[in-house]
This record gives sequence, C-alpha cells and structure tokens, in this order.
Amino acid sequence: MGLDTAELAMSFERYFNQEIPDEAAEKLYTVGDVATWFSQRLGVAGQQQSTVRTVVAKQILSELPTGSAEVTPLGQVFPGAPALKIYRHALRERYGLILPPLSPLQAAPTTPSLWERLTGQLLPRVPHWYTQTVAELIDWTVAFNYEKLLRSPFASQYEIEQAVIGLTSDQSGVPVEEIRLQSSFTNDLGMD
Repeated sequence: MGLDTAELAMSFERYFNQEIPDEAAEKLYTVGDVATWFSQRLGVAGQQQSTVRTVVAKQILSELPTGSAEVTPLGQVFPGAPALKIYRHALRERYGLILPPLSPLQAAPTTPSLWERLTGQLLPRVPHWYTQTVAELIDWTVAFNYEKLLRSPFASQYEIEQAVIGLTSDQSGVPVEEIRLQSSFTNDLGMD
C-alpha cells in the first residue's frame, strides 16, 4: 500500500468510524471492494434503496425542463453552458446542493485532427458526462455532496458507495463522474 492509498484508507476509517485490518486492506483493490467491505461491516450490504437518493432525485428533477426523467440524456437537458450555469445556481439556492464541476462543452476545432484526417472519422466534441443520463447526475450529486448528505447511521449500501466515491474523489482529485465502483485505485485512479 502506497502513501496515497494509505491516506485514503485512513480517511475511510475516520468517516465510517471503522478500522480496516491490514489483512482486509490488502484485498481492497477497487472502489466497489471498499464500499462492499464497509457495507458488510455496517450491516447494510445489498440494501440499495436510499431515502437520500429519492430526495435528491426529486430536487434535481423539479428543476429540469418538464418531461425530463432519469433516463433523459444530459446533452438534451443541458444543450449549452448557460443552461448548466442556471441549473447549478438553482440547485444551490433552493436546496443547498452543489453540482459537481462538470467539464465544459468543447467547441469543434476549425481543422480536423490527424486521426480524423487519416481515418475519416470525426471524434466526439463533448465531454463524457454529456452522453450520460439524469440518473447518473443524481448519483454524482449525492457523491459530490457526501459530507452533507451521507452520515452515520447509513441506511443502505448505495449511501456507502456514494460516500466512498466522494471520499475517493476528494483524496485522488479525480472527478466523481469519472469514478466507478469497478475503478481500481492504482490502475484507474493513479493512486500509489
């Protein structure tokens, strides 16, 4: 275990008020491994229903255009930076939720890249989040606001998963929208 992962493990221990034995720590390779371990220790393994998620989903959906649902692509909801900025402000003012700092939309370059010229295929000009759905935005928002929303006693494995993602993002600097449960701390997130 390197310095980054040792510091992260200590952050997990403090947040969940549970000590990770060395023999267990050696087997926790992914974000999901950590979430499952704490879920088992805290007696909520397998429980995915979360009141926190339900409340945040209602708040997020109430601010979106009429007809938006959890399956609506974010690119359809936020066609440009101004719409995202207005939405971000509304969530903060009305509910005290901070939207993760999603990367800005990229403008199309004036000339095609070398790869595009060689293959004839145009590369996407939008960030990863633009192709995801409102459901992912809800989860990212819960994870990003974990300190405010997710505290002991934890009611579900979902809440522990989002707290682990939020803590991992804080310690690694990787945005919450890029962290998955299957993400390896060393290989995918670049921690030593």
